[in-house]
Amino acid sequence: MAFGFGSHQCLGQNLARVEMQVAWPRLFERVPGLRLAIAEDELPFKRNSIVYGLTSLPVTW
Repeated sequence: MAFGFGSHQCLGQNLARVEMQVAWPRLFERVPGLRLAIAEDELPFKRNSIVYGLTSLPVTW
C-alpha cells in the first residue's frame, strides 16, 4: 500500500496500517483456503490511470 509523501501524504495512513494488520490475519483465519484464482503474473493492473493498482483480484477458497 502506498500513502503518498510530502504535502500529499495520507492523513489516515496510520489507521489504515493498523486496520490491515488486524484485517488480513483475521480474513485468513476465517477463510483458510483463500488463494488467488489465477496466476500472479496474470493479475489485471490499471496502467493508464493516475492511480496504479489492480482492476480486480480474483480469489477462490
